[in-house]
Amino acid sequence: MKTKAIIRVAIAIGLLVSFSFLTSSCQSKEEKVISQLESLCKTVERDGFNVKDIDTVQARFKEIHDAAKECNFTNDQVKEIAKLDARFTKAVAKKAVERVGNALEGALEGLSGGNE
Repeated sequence: MKTKAIIRVAIAIGLLVSFSFLTSSCQSKEEKVISQLESLCKTVERDGFNVKDIDTVQARFKEIHDAAKECNFTNDQVKEIAKLDARFTKAVAKKAVERVGNALEGALEGLSGGNE
């Protein structure tokens, strides 16, 4: 009889420990996704980001969002992700507009230089 009780207690403790690891593991996945998304935003916002890298950056953005599908975010975390998504989109658009502006400026200088 004592052996069955010890086995039940051991199983219960094992289940609790396993559940604890699963819970903390998912929690770290959620935080990892947010951290990766924030890091990607910083990369895009830096001056060193080049529009030529946009396919790579967008692929990374998709990878992060694919990983996010496996997590159970809190409402606050969902709001944070939405803010980071907007920040990412704004930074990519800003860099693209800067590059187009620089190209137009160069073309206009070329045209005005040729007319002088």
